[in-house]
Amino acid sequence: MKEIRLDKDTHPLIPSQEGKTDNCPLHPVNGYRNPNMYSPLKLLPYILVIIILAVSASVSAIEISAKRDCVVCHIMWLDDFRTDREPLVKFQPGNVLMKDTQGVVSSEAICYSCHDGYVRESRNVVWNYNRHPVFVKPSKNITIPSNLPLSIKGEIYCGTCHSAHGKGAAPHGDPTGRTAVYRDINIDSSLCEKCHRNEASFKFSNGHPLHTTALKLPDKLFELGGTKATNKNMVICQSCHKIHGAKGEKILITVNNNSGLCVICHEKKKTLLDTKHDLRTTLPKEKNIKQEAPSESGPCGACHTPHNAAGRRLWARPLTKGDPASVLCLTCHGDDTPYRIKRIGKYSHPVDIKLPPGVKPPDRVPLFSENGTKNAKGKVRCFTCHNVHRWDPDNPNNRGGKDVEGDSSNSFLRISNDFSTLCLNCHTDKKQLISSDHNLTVTAPEEKNIQDFTPVASGPCGACHIPHNAVSKHLWAKKLSGDKDFTTQLCTVCHNRNGAAKAKLIGQNYHPVGVTLEKFKISTTLPLYDSEGNQTDNGKIACLTCHEPHTWDPNKAIITNYPFKNIEGDARNSFLRKSNSPTSDLCETCHKDKAYVDGTDHDLNVTAPEAVNLLGQTVKESGVCGACHLVHNSPNKIKLWARPYGKVRFDEDIINSLCKSCHSRGNPAENKIPLIATHPEEKLINNVMRSNRQSIDFSPIFDKKTGKEVNVGNISCPSCHNAHQWSPLVKAKGTGKNLEGNATNSFLRNVSYNNICIDCHGLDALFRYKYFHDPEERVERVKGPVMPETTR
Repeated sequence: MKEIRLDKDTHPLIPSQEGKTDNCPLHPVNGYRNPNMYSPLKLLPYILVIIILAVSASVSAIEISAKRDCVVCHIMWLDDFRTDREPLVKFQPGNVLMKDTQGVVSSEAICYSCHDGYVRESRNVVWNYNRHPVFVKPSKNITIPSNLPLSIKGEIYCGTCHSAHGKGAAPHGDPTGRTAVYRDINIDSSLCEKCHRNEASFKFSNGHPLHTTALKLPDKLFELGGTKATNKNMVICQSCHKIHGAKGEKILITVNNNSGLCVICHEKKKTLLDTKHDLRTTLPKEKNIKQEAPSESGPCGACHTPHNAAGRRLWARPLTKGDPASVLCLTCHGDDTPYRIKRIGKYSHPVDIKLPPGVKPPDRVPLFSENGTKNAKGKVRCFTCHNVHRWDPDNPNNRGGKDVEGDSSNSFLRISNDFSTLCLNCHTDKKQLISSDHNLTVTAPEEKNIQDFTPVASGPCGACHIPHNAVSKHLWAKKLSGDKDFTTQLCTVCHNRNGAAKAKLIGQNYHPVGVTLEKFKISTTLPLYDSEGNQTDNGKIACLTCHEPHTWDPNKAIITNYPFKNIEGDARNSFLRKSNSPTSDLCETCHKDKAYVDGTDHDLNVTAPEAVNLLGQTVKESGVCGACHLVHNSPNKIKLWARPYGKVRFDEDIINSLCKSCHSRGNPAENKIPLIATHPEEKLINNVMRSNRQSIDFSPIFDKKTGKEVNVGNISCPSCHNAHQWSPLVKAKGTGKNLEGNATNSFLRNVSYNNICIDCHGLDALFRYKYFHDPEERVERVKGPVMPETTR
């Protein structure tokens, strides 16, 4: 390598060698290096010079670079742009858009100059579809914060939300914020919420919930242009709205005229489309509170609106007063609405009520709070039985149609009611109806209710009850005759000569109905009814007093092995509220003093179990009482007698024929026939002083012809005998054994020392009473035959 020498002519820091001094820091002289040649103090000036030169150059470079970057938008800042040539962006001096800012910065043209593909292709996103409104003044529902400026005209423009200098463009913003150069950070649509505060406060403005993760948001939502939040399943403004390039109206990410956006997330609700609840079909001209027809709002929008709804559940129709959860349906189905569609009528299933105490909440249908949310401790609402978004609970593809009449298998019910499954989900105590003769799908399949539905179409419950537009109380579904009190008509509407139950009539002689118990000084635990069918303590006896039409057998929870055909009942079932066999439990509820017959010799379970009454029933089938009395269809009017009248003399009291129906030859009590059984005729007896039924000296007198109780007449068998009580001094049921009686029991009504005989016979009454049936011992003998064969 060629040696390079520095001399005084070429190196300014080296003086002549004559001075014996070498000031060059790089080269020693004569092999000698100056020890002070690397002193920091001597180097400092050089270093400072170098730093100053470097900083100056850097500042100059930054200034040039900044000018070049800024003028991309601030085109008025460079004089070079002020030429006589016409630029792409027209030069406009003064405040064009931004306050206190010269020129056209933040104008749409400036944005377009980069986003036209020169820097980034955004034309397809920003300008080809719908976008957030610009160059319009904010509505009164919008609150613009101070850090989001409007134009000098008070209008929204690009620069209201966007700025290269805003927080949203800073490194501490989220990635979306940095790239979109927002004026403020836009994490989870927080920038949207700064202006749209009303929508952001959705709980107060009845808007679509935000920042909730209740649903899993499907990927399709984001494929259509929805923006993911920090939590993918979090709902934010930009889940549904797209600021630039929105394909739907109101900057929705997709067209929603067919509710296509709604059903992306609410997929289970899309079964509403093309049903009767799709108002595009049934009420195409009807408008919601936003004055949108169903064709504009979409099927969902006819009833729901995502922002500023009329009430909870995003309701989009005018609400009336009442429970919020129920009035939603009544906006269309109420009786005071102008729509000629399905109204609920005057008599409709109760809503806004709690379940009775002790009733278990239903398994398959929900209860609801006042705000319409499901709540196991809530109340019965319309939504309890109805799923308004699905016509057929068993087939989502069955949408019905405008002119299709629904039945118990569809009609927007939550579960099919073909077999009254829906009804019985709450009314569990009525389940026996399905396996009984009152299931008209079995016993009267052609019978129709007021809606012209057969039991198969209405379900077993629907044969008698319908939840809406019923005929009367009790949701009655059959036409009433109007010839009897309301409660009785509920039964006679079928149990009449032309009705579905014409084979089960009550006949001409039957247990009294429509009477009060007060008259007879009787109390009961069975229900009594007023003329309107309401249960009341002071009511009257009705069919429903003794019968529970939904329960075939009161002793069983469910009926197993039901043959699904008409079966013949007896005193143990037959829809009785209490079983009346083998003991008289039902009759005893009212006739307590008559129930003492159980277990005595007059209980045919004890003495004649094979004997039958006029209906061919044994005592096991008829019950103890039914062996002698028929509640329905008695051929005999007197005491509803269930056996053939016994033979009596032509001038004998008819009431004696009741006793002789057994106490005669060939009948169950043929071994207990008295030798003489009648009191001498034409001896009128007055029992006015002995007419108190509660007194031990009570002695009833009966009319000879009619058998009715009177105060003056002759003594008959029941004057001295109480057929229901073995001993006058012991008010108790029998032992269940056939006993041999004596003068102190044997169903005698009175004691010998205090009876009606004393009134005429004085002290002799004791003997006449004791030996009444003994012709030898009686003082006065009766001439003629004792048991004549003539009959009445």
